[in-house]
Amino acid sequence: MFSYLARPTRALTELSSLSLVVGIAVAESLPLPTQLRWPNDLVVAGGKVAGILVELVTPATGPPFAIIGIGINANLTRDELPPTDRLPATSLLVEGGVEIDRIALLESLADRLDAALALFDREGLPAFLARYAALDGLVGHALTLRLPDGELAGTAAGIDSSGCLVLTLADGSTQSFAAGEVERVLD
Repeated sequence: MFSYLARPTRALTELSSLSLVVGIAVAESLPLPTQLRWPNDLVVAGGKVAGILVELVTPATGPPFAIIGIGINANLTRDELPPTDRLPATSLLVEGGVEIDRIALLESLADRLDAALALFDREGLPAFLARYAALDGLVGHALTLRLPDGELAGTAAGIDSSGCLVLTLADGSTQSFAAGEVERVLD
């Protein structure tokens, strides 16, 4: 849908959670009940309706900045949705039954994104933890997480205070992950 240039003022170590903050702003802007799927997918009725890509740029001179890409399947028909072997794609049109005014959606989203990024600059991720928990589409679900060195199965237990995915493993222990890809949700 669009790219957004952000100049966050938080410490570089905190900026990995930007995709979660952006996800909340997008989810709260969409006209249908939306869940977040860590770290950067938005889901409506079990299908991926939107995605976020944050590219953090750290120049040799000057402060870091982020280019935030947001894609939303707004007015695609069922036949226009791409096939996938992962989370099935859907659109706001397919799930809501009405065409979306994309300009109005963009304006609403830009306002929410501005507000979310300003709050993030002031207070960091802790200001968003309750909002994320209310939208978390993985918590309590068994899943497989793809990691650089293989896969790990566990049950999603939310995110921690730094935005890492927390998994409860088969032995009852918990482990946090700053990166990885949710490969399969098993239940």
